[in-house]
Amino acid sequence: MFHATSSLPHLLPPRAYTDPLGFDAECRGILRSAWHLVATREQLAQTGDFITLRLLGEEIQIRNFGATLRAFSNVCAHRHCLLTSHARGNSPAMKCQYHGWEYGEDGCSRKIPQAKDVPPATRKPWQLPAYRLAVCGSLVFLCLDPDAPDLVEFLGPIHALIAERFGENWSCYYQRTYAYDANWKVPIENSIEAYHVAAIHPETFRQAPGEERTEHHLNDHHTAFLTDLPFAIHHSLDRSFHRLERWLVKRLGVRPQGRYQQHHLFPNLLFSFTDAISLVHVVEPIAVNRSRSVLRQYGPSPSQASIGRRCLARILGKIEGLLLERIFREDLQLYPAIQSGLQASRQPGILARSEERIHAFHRYLIQHQYQSYTPR
Repeated sequence: MFHATSSLPHLLPPRAYTDPLGFDAECRGILRSAWHLVATREQLAQTGDFITLRLLGEEIQIRNFGATLRAFSNVCAHRHCLLTSHARGNSPAMKCQYHGWEYGEDGCSRKIPQAKDVPPATRKPWQLPAYRLAVCGSLVFLCLDPDAPDLVEFLGPIHALIAERFGENWSCYYQRTYAYDANWKVPIENSIEAYHVAAIHPETFRQAPGEERTEHHLNDHHTAFLTDLPFAIHHSLDRSFHRLERWLVKRLGVRPQGRYQQHHLFPNLLFSFTDAISLVHVVEPIAVNRSRSVLRQYGPSPSQASIGRRCLARILGKIEGLLLERIFREDLQLYPAIQSGLQASRQPGILARSEERIHAFHRYLIQHQYQSYTPR
């Protein structure tokens, strides 16, 4: 059931999606204090493995130092060159590609070529800025704000679920990155309402479950949507696929619950779960009208399973990944059109009762960021 008894105002005006100054404020405020999914343990499994990324203007290197994962600025303290330009790799030391300065797992300079020419200004070594890292299951999260709540508090009511469903008995079978011309809030708002399903997903989701089969949870930092499966209960193909999925997960030792749940952790993390999939969708802001989505879909992969069952798990994972890609591409084609409409719109907008999760997201943004954008 929905909580709203009537239509709701679209609390953010169009300029909240198109104003560069507003975007800069988001990056300095709510986005900087959030935890961002940046890697998986599998990407950083060996000593010396590293990845680099640009997050909200910061150049970052995350590296496996053997006992621990650590995150530092990827900019050398000497002459500001990127330590490495590679997106990922393995190397014995965290070393600058320009002059060869090396740094240890505390971020301090360890080895400086011709060090006699670079006497320290103090007795302390030069040190790279460090960032907070935390792990949940196989997912690696980073926060730029040293004063923000820890990851357990940030993930809140679904921390344990994420730890389990992205843990040792689940494997990643699908990972894709998509860039598109739209403000970062556009794909999030699309993902947290089912009103568009009949028009945009006529051959995949086909139709929304409807109010009687919908359960919404609305909280200050998190909303959720739950429904029983199959999603389109009156569609024979969807019912048949759901029966096949139940049979497959039983073979993999999973007790079917027959539920779909999707969670939005404010501001930009989306998690979806069924018996067969655990999906995390991260929306990364690039510019006011440019964003990137990183999708990772996990499936059951019991560590003690036979070879036959492991093959079955991979087949199921690949099938679910292909379905996810089709669904996401159906949404993706709309994002530039939505952004163009926001750029041109002179209307305040309106939300249906079924879009109340967007209204909750807007309330959060206004409370934490958009006092100046409150409707007049």
